Amino acid sequence: MKTSISFLLFVSLGFLQLFSTQGLAYQEIEIKNGGVIKGKAFLSGKIPPPRIYHEVLFPNMDLCAEVDTDDNMNRILNDFLVDSGGSLKDVVISIEHVDAGKIFHKEPVSILSEACKFSPSVHVVRQGETIHINNVDPVMHNSQVYESKKGKIISNLPIPAEEVSSSKIQFTGKQKIFQLICGMHEFMQSWGYRVQNPYYFITGKNGAFQINDIPPGDYVVNAWHFLMKIRSQKIHVDENSVIQLDFDFDGNEVERPHYETIASGRIKEEAFKSREKVLKSN
Repeated sequence: MKTSISFLLFVSLGFLQLFSTQGLAYQEIEIKNGGVIKGKAFLSGKIPPPRIYHEVLFPNMDLCAEVDTDDNMNRILNDFLVDSGGSLKDVVISIEHVDAGKIFHKEPVSILSEACKFSPSVHVVRQGETIHINNVDPVMHNSQVYESKKGKIISNLPIPAEEVSSSKIQFTGKQKIFQLICGMHEFMQSWGYRVQNPYYFITGKNGAFQINDIPPGDYVVNAWHFLMKIRSQKIHVDENSVIQLDFDFDGNEVERPHYETIASGRIKEEAFKSREKVLKSN
């Protein structure tokens, strides 16, 4: 008798789990009289200085020096691309918890690896999606995909010379952010943000975004830049409504380790001390 009860309980839980999983899946429906959100992402305060990597410390210096390199053979990473009006590029705007809405058609993530640089820098990705990396360099790049910034490795990804490599992105739990980074060339970086519906936008040079055909309802809108904390705002969408929504990021929040900002082309004693301090705090 106990065995029968246990079996029935097991089956019931299985159906419940299946039902709940299906209920959480995004449903594509026809949207009539949907709302719109539009606005801009801005960076206020000081623009954080670029990150600087001395290419002499890494292999394939001649190849890597072909792009984003100064006269001291430093690779320069300008992470905050801002126009004269303070508009911020490469911010992912996304709407949470839209269970049903417009068709979820998303282009595959395709990353170019050229002159020791991954481009573009920012992507959106679905859970379980496969990303593709086209390495046109005549050298191999040995890369890893981290969950969040240099956290858990979710994929080891060797990238042979002049080949296309692929990797499935499977986040754990509710994690949303990945960082692709080359273990041989630390300045080769690309970032991804997990989306669960088609209501997202990546800002361009003018920082502007617009998301259409939003079903009426209450939502949370997130704005994410890969080196900043997520900004969130609650909204209510009515039929045919147009909501103006701006997001402001504060450049003063960014604190760069000293060793990432030295542009002399030499590694100084204070840089080593700064790096040790950062490593101990992580």
